[in-house]
Amino acid sequence: MSRSAWSVLAALLIPLIAPSTPAHADTICTAPSVSNYHVDDGGQLRRWTYSAPLTGDATWQQSSIDSSWNATKTISGGDGVIFTISPSGALRWYKDNNYNGVGGASWHVNSGATIGTGWSDFTTVVGGGDGVIYAVGADGKLYWYRYLGTAGEISWANGGASRLLGTGWGGFPRIAASGNGVLYAVNATGQLRWYRHLNPSGGTATWANGGVGITIGTGWGGSTHLVSFGAGVLLSRTSTGTVAWYRHLDPLTGTNVWANSGVGLPQGTGWNGNDFVADVTGCRAT
Repeated sequence: MSRSAWSVLAALLIPLIAPSTPAHADTICTAPSVSNYHVDDGGQLRRWTYSAPLTGDATWQQSSIDSSWNATKTISGGDGVIFTISPSGALRWYKDNNYNGVGGASWHVNSGATIGTGWSDFTTVVGGGDGVIYAVGADGKLYWYRYLGTAGEISWANGGASRLLGTGWGGFPRIAASGNGVLYAVNATGQLRWYRHLNPSGGTATWANGGVGITIGTGWGGSTHLVSFGAGVLLSRTSTGTVAWYRHLDPLTGTNVWANSGVGLPQGTGWNGNDFVADVTGCRAT
């Protein structure tokens, strides 16, 4: 066989025998920064803006944007939207107009509007972005809702009724939504599992991998708060107020590939307090 013939054959064979490259999602984040909301020990709501969500450099700035934040639970709706659950179970809507980190407090005029009731019945509530809310009942059932309003009006998909997505979610003490229907869940043994709801806009119960979670990490039992800026960018807070950054590089299909080999990068200490909530659409994966 001639040298040129060998070259042609090799060109055909190399793609067949070359090792596959792990999938990495293309990711774009809000400029100049993404926001993390923290309710401190004094009951203030603080916006911590972060300019390095893709690299994990510890570059933060913070502002107090509400001096008396009265909420049982604070939830990210994405793009500066914040949902809260009051002690009475009312679901309220807020909009931080400076969610991209520019300036101090600037709230939408309708912030604080009540858009639902009865939300204290859920054990876990997380926002998936674009109005999507995932809620786990005391029976471990996972439900979907989607808020369609843009200014605190009462406007919901499916007439405000929930859609049942699955069962058995009561075994996860920590759940973080990460956009695109992606949910990260930590089980009782500290395993981190990946799930992806394939129809977040419509709420039908269709899941990647048949709804079976893929284990993508261990040793996550020490995480008392797990939140996401979206696109697999995660912050984990411990009971002592220490925060670490992680980035799952394949949030859309769930392969076990991580930035920095899966080792968390320290973001500082002293993050004690109550809720700790990242803007879930700060980064988006395609």
